[in-house]
Amino acid sequence: MAGWVLFGTCTAVGQTEPAVSVQADSVDLQTMNRDSRCGQVLVTCLINGKPMRMMLDTGATHTVLHKESAAALPNAQWLDTSKMTFRGNSAQRPEILLAELQVGDKHAPQHPIMVVSLASIRSMMAEPVDGILGMDVLGSMPFTFDLRSGKCYWGVPAGELLLPLYGTRDDNGRLMVRVSCAGKSMELLLDTGSSITRVYAGDWKKGKGKKVNARLGNVDTATSRKVTTGAAAQLELVPGVNSATVTPIICSNSERSMLGMDALQGVVLVHVPGQSGGFGSFFVTH
Repeated sequence: MAGWVLFGTCTAVGQTEPAVSVQADSVDLQTMNRDSRCGQVLVTCLINGKPMRMMLDTGATHTVLHKESAAALPNAQWLDTSKMTFRGNSAQRPEILLAELQVGDKHAPQHPIMVVSLASIRSMMAEPVDGILGMDVLGSMPFTFDLRSGKCYWGVPAGELLLPLYGTRDDNGRLMVRVSCAGKSMELLLDTGSSITRVYAGDWKKGKGKKVNARLGNVDTATSRKVTTGAAAQLELVPGVNSATVTPIICSNSERSMLGMDALQGVVLVHVPGQSGGFGSFFVTH
């Protein structure tokens, strides 16, 4: 889920009572699991002391909360967004709140969170989530998706040779990872919020596969439609490390190409945060 880019200044309105810090001892903030239908990685965090189930999404610029979940928050501090300009992949105009966020070992007394309806995304998943953790949070946290063993956790693996993923970064820290297939190089958004890899027809030298019916969802809609897949192949993520075999969706030039969770099966993806607030780095292991 590609996110929003936010411009303008914020003025707090409405509830201004500060959120009360809570002890997280009774809530498991460490254990991650995967959605049994779509494969995304989920974790519980505390927002203003209330447990929320969140999806870890490297393709999202900002952390987002579902409207109904946000309405249940205690001590919500809403911002005046009337003078803000938003752009992104959603037709919805988000609201914004400041909240105390506890996720893994991270504690942010006041973190800005976008609020929109995530009903379409929730309808796609076996475990409907309360929200999405974007790169505004994930960029400063170490995490490992060990999709060889199925173990996902905060932190980095010990004793593993980490091989960096290369590509270009946008202003929000998202990585357009440079991969190759059949001698053709391409850049795909590293998007752990997407279950399916998408590529442009001109980049997929393996050629077309077949037309299939697929259920596709984004922030605004979840629809079933016929799509064209690419012929099955692996992507070389770094020299010596290939993705799982994928049959990617062939997308139009107006859509975002992305490296989804289907390609990461059998791969260990590691994020190491940057120093002094800089961008972190993504790695894979043999």
